[in-house]
Amino acid sequence: MKKLSAILALIVLVALPVAFACDKDKPAATTAEFGKGPVKEVVLTGFLTDSNCGANNANAKGSACALHCIKSGAKVQLMADQKLYTLEKLDKPEDHLGHEVRVTGLLDESSNVIRVASIEAVRKS
Repeated sequence: MKKLSAILALIVLVALPVAFACDKDKPAATTAEFGKGPVKEVVLTGFLTDSNCGANNANAKGSACALHCIKSGAKVQLMADQKLYTLEKLDKPEDHLGHEVRVTGLLDESSNVIRVASIEAVRKS
């Protein structure tokens, strides 16, 4: 019985990281630098996510996984209008995960990178 318990514990320890792992087989998202292409002002509404899991985490239920991936080095992205945009820099992304946000900033159209001027939660009416 002790051997069975030890084997079961070992299986759980091996399987646990897999349950919380992001899509490690995907190559790290690479984007061109901001300002290399045409730039325009934008106001977009959507959900924040991470560059590993993308649209899969762009909802209220994906916030924990997105935060884990971001802390592991993934880029912060915005899913808006059926498109993913990479956010250049964002302080405390965890404050904005899991709810709809409105992002205002400058979009580099060639790289889909947004330089964020402001971000706020969208209030439901």
